Amino acid sequence: MRTVTHARAIRTPAGWHPQLVIAEHFPDTARSRRAAEHDIRQAEVQLDRAEASGGDTACPRQVLRELRWRLEYTPDTSAICQNIERLRAACAGPTPSPAAADEGRGCRAAAKDVWFLRVDAFVDHMLMADFNDRDRASDLLDRINDPDRLGAYLASLLLSRLEEDGIDRRKELNFATANLTRLILWRRPVGYSWDPRLETVIRRFIADWQDPETGFFGADYLIGRRRLRTVDLSLTFHMARYLEGGIRYWPQLTETLLSIRDLRYPNGWLDEAGMTNHNNYDVAVLFQLGWPHMNSDQRQRGALELARLLDWCLGTAISPDGEIRARAVGESLSESYYFAIAFLDTVGYFDPQNCFWTDWAFAAAADLRTRLEDRLRILPQTEPMVQMARERLCRAATTIRSE
Repeated sequence: MRTVTHARAIRTPAGWHPQLVIAEHFPDTARSRRAAEHDIRQAEVQLDRAEASGGDTACPRQVLRELRWRLEYTPDTSAICQNIERLRAACAGPTPSPAAADEGRGCRAAAKDVWFLRVDAFVDHMLMADFNDRDRASDLLDRINDPDRLGAYLASLLLSRLEEDGIDRRKELNFATANLTRLILWRRPVGYSWDPRLETVIRRFIADWQDPETGFFGADYLIGRRRLRTVDLSLTFHMARYLEGGIRYWPQLTETLLSIRDLRYPNGWLDEAGMTNHNNYDVAVLFQLGWPHMNSDQRQRGALELARLLDWCLGTAISPDGEIRARAVGESLSESYYFAIAFLDTVGYFDPQNCFWTDWAFAAAADLRTRLEDRLRILPQTEPMVQMARERLCRAATTIRSE
């Protein structure tokens, strides 16, 4: 298996973005993005309305995610046009009721030719203890259930050659590593026979991939004769969290994390509109996992940042009646509630025992927990994000009642 190398790679300059390179060499992609804007906005409004009424939007959401990926990471205008038509068809059909929701029914056409998106669409279901669709698991996972095939596949995602083919492999690198790390290390789905040698392969890949200078994980790009390296918030969060903090270079990681607070995602904390609960959750988890490795100065700066993020969450992102008012671009309604709740849970807002960074008391926690739980009740109850959000709130309720 080829190993990851960091030789002769340099950090991407400020303001550099892969889409700029793709647009320069494949100008039709910019026109495709403009042409798709109306359909995307229309679909998001329709899907939000259906989701707020408890409807299952899994299939059209997956088609929409595929479209966003094609627009942002690929130059294939023909596939983009076909994806737009599939989105229109998916949104035109009836929205299944919660009782009819099923992770496999109605979505087989979503991302049918894009393997990593198919895995991502079903990974939350495959991680559940009661998942029993072994045929689906075999169909998705057999292709990498071999040490050589897994190693070759992961290595193929590390470097994008935008000027040659216009394909940015960063999204696939993110999804593939996050999903395969969980599935392989956690032995999911239940009943699927993973090759036992895969754990060594994926752990070695992750260890070699981490940049010792920044502590971060990132995607690399070959531009001209230069190999550029990014620091990627999402990639780093996934590897740190799914290995339960068992990565190296925490002091360097913490310094890098603090230094990118004002940069745009995925190389910083901010979305197009500013802060988001999703990115703030990633940041909070990295501070939580890195806290034992921080010096006093890093802890002081980290605590100030967590206080700032918490103030924004309570004062801007969540309304007094528990409605999520600030969402990340492309985020579903269910996801917006999960990431707000996950952020609050991570910083110890609901449970003082988990408040690793301050000794503050949050008197309004119980009331907010109740309001958020009421909001979750109207969302699709079969949606994994809703289920995970409710599990976090249930743990919080137990803590609050015991105090």
